[in-house]
Amino acid sequence: MLPQAIGYVRRSTDRQDESLDQQRAKLHAFAKAKGWHLVEVYVDDAISGSDMNRPGLLSMIQRAETDKGVGMVIAWDRNRLARPKDPIDGMMLERRLLSAGKRVLYAATGQEADRSFVAGLIGYVEHHQNGDYLRKLSRDTMRGVINRAEQGYWPGGRVPFGYDRLLLDGAGNAKRIIRENPDGSQVVLHPMTGQVLEVVTGDVRYQKQDSEICTLIPSDPQRVEAVQRMFADYAAGKPSRYLRATLSEAGFRTVNGRQFAISTILPMLENQAYVGKCVYNRLTRSKWHRFTGGSSAERFDESIEKRPAADWIVKENAWPALVEQSVFDQVQARRHAVQSGNRHVRGSAVKSGYLLTGMCFCGRCGGKLSGQTTTNSLGVRNRYYICATHHNGQLDRCPTRYSVPGEKVERHILDLIRTDLANLRDDDRLHELVAEEVRRLTGDKGQTRERLQRRLAELDQQIATVRGHLKRMDPQSANDMGLYDEAKGYAEERRDIERDLGLASATMPTIPDAAELRRRAIAGLQGLDEVVASGSIEERKELIAGYLHSVVADPDRQIVQINLYPTLFSQIMTGVGLEPTTNGLKGRCS
Repeated sequence: MLPQAIGYVRRSTDRQDESLDQQRAKLHAFAKAKGWHLVEVYVDDAISGSDMNRPGLLSMIQRAETDKGVGMVIAWDRNRLARPKDPIDGMMLERRLLSAGKRVLYAATGQEADRSFVAGLIGYVEHHQNGDYLRKLSRDTMRGVINRAEQGYWPGGRVPFGYDRLLLDGAGNAKRIIRENPDGSQVVLHPMTGQVLEVVTGDVRYQKQDSEICTLIPSDPQRVEAVQRMFADYAAGKPSRYLRATLSEAGFRTVNGRQFAISTILPMLENQAYVGKCVYNRLTRSKWHRFTGGSSAERFDESIEKRPAADWIVKENAWPALVEQSVFDQVQARRHAVQSGNRHVRGSAVKSGYLLTGMCFCGRCGGKLSGQTTTNSLGVRNRYYICATHHNGQLDRCPTRYSVPGEKVERHILDLIRTDLANLRDDDRLHELVAEEVRRLTGDKGQTRERLQRRLAELDQQIATVRGHLKRMDPQSANDMGLYDEAKGYAEERRDIERDLGLASATMPTIPDAAELRRRAIAGLQGLDEVVASGSIEERKELIAGYLHSVVADPDRQIVQINLYPTLFSQIMTGVGLEPTTNGLKGRCS
């Protein structure tokens, strides 16, 4: 029986990528040449390599860690496996596969990722280059988007309901209209006659040519009328739930095919695109750069962040307005009044003690759970988590209301964290294993550094000797004897060794020893008890977020699934890619 291997192929949104079929064929040819049987190839399509949580990649890793019959993992090249923002993330991904007992190979170069020093250096450099490609691409892309926004063209993103995209050539001539349908398809229309030229369905999205630019035009009259009526009704004092019901009863759906919800309607009412104004850079979504102070700056966090008004790019009269400015101003005045009236509610919610906000999800629809407080006939207040999707009126996605008892779940999570920390403090065998791993890793790296430092000392002595000869000889004789070339060679080798020493230090593991691990567990327990007993709501939320990955409520099975990170290891060994542990809590979901 032939040795078994699994493969991984990926294509990003970059149209210059090799096709998935080409990659797959090359993996099969590579495996056949090696005498291996490629049993399965995992695929991620149209997903950036900087995303380390791709579905195909995670499935491949799970197979590698659970299937003992598979001995090899093959990708076409390192940049198919990952284009990480931090090269250490790419190396830890390979380390995870190696720790599962698998060989990791790249068919394009024949390279194999292993634990040797040379392979580690090559891996670090290539992962850095792969990430740097996206870093430069992000900067160039941002420059192009900023230029389009400054000229009043659509900068990209989801087109507001009621508008279509109009594609123009470089001279400003209309070429095609692109209309989004609720079923996910796109209709390509002739810009003059409105004739349907093409219908794009499935996962494929219509791609404009690089030379084309985009602006917005009003969509079909029914959609435009619906937008205008929505603004007029809200300006006249109609509640947002009335707007939601009106849109749904008329048969309108979002571009995702879902019913309109209050959470989607309210941002529409504040969208200045409806008065013909192009406003760009209110939010930074790029994980690589932010636009600030008139130029792009590299960022080292990945969260979505709001930009100050000084960084916005605003272009008046960029495209035809659907809503009169006077009506839009009335809507904004009412929105401001409503928000001011509810400000005390939002402030109370921040301090309400809902410790799991942002980490609770509905097992039925995947949406987030939000906090809700009720008061019974005796005046007793109870806190619950409810599905925000259902609460916002998206009954097609989550039809049944249910609630999760807040205090019960939060108390159980704190008990789990306390138990986990106590086990980490008292597990002597775990501390022995950590100590062995530290000795193994630091021993290998220490020997490498010692070898490089010895060679560095030898080179310094050889350079000094050559320098002495050069002082005693005339330039022509020294050149004829090759002393200049010899000195140059020594200097280049010295630079290479200094670089290797730097890389060896940079890749040194930062795993604490067993005594430090125990000390951190003790400190974690003490800190946990102190924060729970006397900490503020914000401090308790921050503490739980350090240990808790997610909470998933399953109303059909009447359970709440609690997914914890592996306690202190998630903080100590950053980037290892540890999976959350799971604990199920039976609770009331009514």
